[in-house]
Amino acid sequence: MKKIFLLFFISISSFSQNKEMIIEKTIYNFQIGAVGAWFSNETRLYDEISLKSEVGLYTEIIKGLGFFIAPEIILEPRWYYNFKKRGSKGLDLNNNSANFVTLKTNFRSSLFEFSNFENKRAENSIAFIPKWGLRRNINSNFNYEFGLGLGYFFYIDKKYATVSDNQGLFVDLHIRIGYSF
Repeated sequence: MKKIFLLFFISISSFSQNKEMIIEKTIYNFQIGAVGAWFSNETRLYDEISLKSEVGLYTEIIKGLGFFIAPEIILEPRWYYNFKKRGSKGLDLNNNSANFVTLKTNFRSSLFEFSNFENKRAENSIAFIPKWGLRRNINSNFNYEFGLGLGYFFYIDKKYATVSDNQGLFVDLHIRIGYSF
């Protein structure tokens, strides 16, 4: 009888530890990086697919010349392609800690700006960037994220841009530290 009870207890405890391997239903996150700060919401669409929406301020800092800050809105459908593999190895999955691929859609606005440049102004622009990235947890709430992609950027209305402000292909790199609520 003791053996049956022990086997039953082991099977129940191991079953209860098998967390369903799907990404988080909703994550609210604040992140800072080398070129700005963002608040985001990431919502699960399917087992390994989410939609991340961000609002933030991007910056350009040119040493000795000044700074420039303007708003941006980002939408990213993300596929966490190694989520189940990480889960099967017993690795941390909290806050969607896994590798992902995404198509980042980035809108930068001329709604308002902060700058000490005399001739630099915000431009309404949009970018489409296929990216690869990863997110890992530092502890239960803090995380870091890295992403790299090659995309296309263009102006919606080019009022203030100079000849040096070209549109076209560009490399998008982000390295951020964040806090999940």
